[in-house]
Amino acid sequence: HGLAARWKQQNPDGRLLAYTSDESGRQEVYVTPFPATQQWRRLVSTNGGREPVWGRTGRELFFRSNSNEMVAVEVQTTPEFRLGAERVLFPTAGFRGNAAHAQYDVMPDDQRFVMIRGDRGRGHGLLVVTNFIEEVKARVPR
Repeated sequence: HGLAARWKQQNPDGRLLAYTSDESGRQEVYVTPFPATQQWRRLVSTNGGREPVWGRTGRELFFRSNSNEMVAVEVQTTPEFRLGAERVLFPTAGFRGNAAHAQYDVMPDDQRFVMIRGDRGRGHGLLVVTNFIEEVKARVPR
């Protein structure tokens, strides 16, 4: 059920799988146990969603809404699986998205994100930063 989806990601302990499926007629985010995916599944997104990424602790699931907003949902796994309410974090217009795989990641503190900006008509290019650590040290106040 829905596991022919384009994007799948296991939570940090490997017992849950978040995925995107269009079986309802639009892209939605679901969670199911892993590997026993036939036991149950829960709809996570309430108004469409894609690109689910688990927070590092496994207590939050992040995804992009169909209205181009980054959304967080609290996840409780014990004593039973429960979802909290959706919280809109910030708009994602201007950042790349992809139905096949997430175009962002969550930093280890679950508070910041790494995202890819859209090219806004410019050609694709590669930016190489040499001595990256030294550059960061010079620019970040102590």
